[in-house]
Amino acid sequence: MNSSVLNSELDAVRAIIAGSIEIDNPAVAQAVSELASAGGKFLRPRILILSAMTGRYDPEKIRPLAAAVELLHIATLIHDDIIDDSPVRRGVPAVHTSVGKKNAVLAGDYLFSRCIRLASASTSPDNARHLARAIGVIVSAEMRQDADRWIFTPSIRRCVRKIMGKTAILFSLASRSGAEESRANSRIVSALTRASIAAGIAFQIQDDILDWTADERTLGKAVLHDIDEGLCTLPVAFALAGNIPSLPPLLAQEAILAGSREAVREIVISSGALQKTADLAQLYCDRALRGLSVLPPSFARDELSNVFSSFITRDT
Repeated sequence: MNSSVLNSELDAVRAIIAGSIEIDNPAVAQAVSELASAGGKFLRPRILILSAMTGRYDPEKIRPLAAAVELLHIATLIHDDIIDDSPVRRGVPAVHTSVGKKNAVLAGDYLFSRCIRLASASTSPDNARHLARAIGVIVSAEMRQDADRWIFTPSIRRCVRKIMGKTAILFSLASRSGAEESRANSRIVSALTRASIAAGIAFQIQDDILDWTADERTLGKAVLHDIDEGLCTLPVAFALAGNIPSLPPLLAQEAILAGSREAVREIVISSGALQKTADLAQLYCDRALRGLSVLPPSFARDELSNVFSSFITRDT
């Protein structure tokens, strides 16, 4: 296997995804298609395919599975944007902005059904069960997050637990499904799953940092949106752990709605919380890379290392 083969496989997955968006409403179909093709990193299919390369790679089984995982990811983005009332995603209008919340909810539901159908029709029953379980974990994490709105706490563990349920689960699903479908040995499956969980946590931690440091045009979505929605992320948790007396009052819902977020931003940045957050991202990235050491030397291992390392150096 090499980069040319990997890129060819990813193109085949993109074609499956494009063919899966068969929505009767033309406006909804266009909005979903634009989101699917609007500069997404395609990380989950890439990780799934590379994980599958550690065993007996069968493109007829792996391609639909990779498409299913990406469709699940897109569906969660559509629903997340509705819940958070985010106007932009990947630099284009969020689906609900283009076609309304009702149609966006239905579009997300449709993609959930398509991803399960792809996984059920083209792969082993185990992978369809993994997919269904991941959906349950994501929904549960979203409900916990909603219950925690406007509860700002210095608990780092609480923030990481939320990340595991909302972001890392799809990375671990990708690696585990790809490796199991290709009949990789159980030791490699376990190593890839654990490494991808750690990498997924690092990825989201970097996202949390960029929410404070990037601009909307570069990031392709609204910045400081978590604070506006009353969500506690790691930079805030680290800043709160520093016992800065002026910070908690500024995080009250009434204060944020009155425009205190820039004052919060200044405190978070000056407190050193972003560096502590970056250090934690590095810790999880290192853990992911160590996990890959179980794999024998190969293109797949090297490429996974490159992908995981990029998670904490990206600016989008």
